Amino acid sequence: MGLLNCGYVALFFTLAGAAAAAGSSFRCNLEPISGDTWVPSRIAIEFSDDFTAAQITDAAFGVSVPAKVVRRSRTSYALSWSLPGLAVLMESGEAEPRFRAVLNTANLKMSIQSIRLEEGMQLPRGSGSCKRLESLSQLAQYQTYLQ
Repeated sequence: MGLLNCGYVALFFTLAGAAAAAGSSFRCNLEPISGDTWVPSRIAIEFSDDFTAAQITDAAFGVSVPAKVVRRSRTSYALSWSLPGLAVLMESGEAEPRFRAVLNTANLKMSIQSIRLEEGMQLPRGSGSCKRLESLSQLAQYQTYLQ
């Protein structure tokens, strides 16, 4: 391989690495598709640099909570979180809505499910699309998200 080709390969890997490291924040718009319990319609996700943890901000309540993150593939991540202390009550009387979701960072799609402990109940589900927020400060991302 010639010197010029080596330069192109090095440039490719440099740009690919920068793209993978950038854009660890997402804004998602979700719609319910089944079930009879509330699912959030808009959330923001701020991943840690290594994608092992995240903060979820629910636009309806303006609450930011930590989320557990599990990598499912090269481009998808499973997230789980709860919104403690909110006045959103499920039929069970449970005052702490809990959710799990899968975000595909390649096609920017998300599926979400509300977690319920009761048997025989259809779990509320939703889906939607996300936008990658590029290199904004956390305050700027939150302000952009609320608009």
